[in-house]
Amino acid sequence: MNIEIKRTTELNSNEWEIYTSSFNQVFNKIFTIDDFKQKYLTTIDGLSYHSLLMQDELIVGGCTVIPFEYFIKNTIVRVGLAVDVFILDTYRSHPMILYQMYNKLKKSLTPNKIEIVIAVPNDTAFSYWKNIIKWKEVGLLNYNVLPVKLGNVISKLPAILNIFSFFGYQILLCCSYLFHSTERISDIRINRTNRIIEKQRYTAEHKKIILQDAFFGYRIVNEEGIIACYLIDFYNTKKLIRDSYSLNKAIRYICSNEKVDLIIFIGKLTFSQILLIKVPFKSEPRHLHFMIDIIIDDNIKDIDFVYNINNWDFGLFNYDVR
Repeated sequence: MNIEIKRTTELNSNEWEIYTSSFNQVFNKIFTIDDFKQKYLTTIDGLSYHSLLMQDELIVGGCTVIPFEYFIKNTIVRVGLAVDVFILDTYRSHPMILYQMYNKLKKSLTPNKIEIVIAVPNDTAFSYWKNIIKWKEVGLLNYNVLPVKLGNVISKLPAILNIFSFFGYQILLCCSYLFHSTERISDIRINRTNRIIEKQRYTAEHKKIILQDAFFGYRIVNEEGIIACYLIDFYNTKKLIRDSYSLNKAIRYICSNEKVDLIIFIGKLTFSQILLIKVPFKSEPRHLHFMIDIIIDDNIKDIDFVYNINNWDFGLFNYDVR
């Protein structure tokens, strides 16, 4: 086996087919070549960066970094999001192969001025990235939820509680109109003014809604019998910041137009609101570890500042798990 570093634009048609087939085999998915092209080519560079594990002409593993722009204290920094890490079962006997794949990819990112790599690995991969590849765990992402049908969300509770939860969130929606709160702008945040980010983030499976001065995007997924609506993002279109007004518009629209049991927003809420409840650590369906690897520190004056999760605005909009 050998490791090849390629840009998305360097993949030929045969490699696209093999890559897609191998990825779907590992994760039991049905993604198409066009799905990956949308994801990897709709970026600030017009491409992404790939480390490919090759067995002769076959792609048997991959690790991809997608480039983004982030503000760090109002300075633009190029940040790579590590995604779609996989190795076919047959080729996992070498415990350090993923380490070698990432390190070779990492060396290729430096000439392309990617200064930081970030990721949210699953629970299975977390210990490997932390202990073997030596990524820094910055913290955990928050789950914030609104149980629309409480009896459906908690199986031990009677379904009649759905009536009470209906009246409950209706009261909360009315009360939330009584005050207005705007988010505290985080020192480290994605460059939302670059509109290509939304083109890359949202697919045909997402819905994007604009109501008056509010924008929000979401996706509905069946999570083991619970119809969950993932609120990807919401913001005031005049100021391009999140606030209680745009959150209210999003929740009200989803509850009125979609048949869902639960609304979920993953990330930090830095404004006062009464609609979403933070899920306790022990009740999280899976822990979302936010990790960082600083590969160029020339423009980063305070590394500890970057390693502080409280300085980041990072959530479901920033990565593509849903």
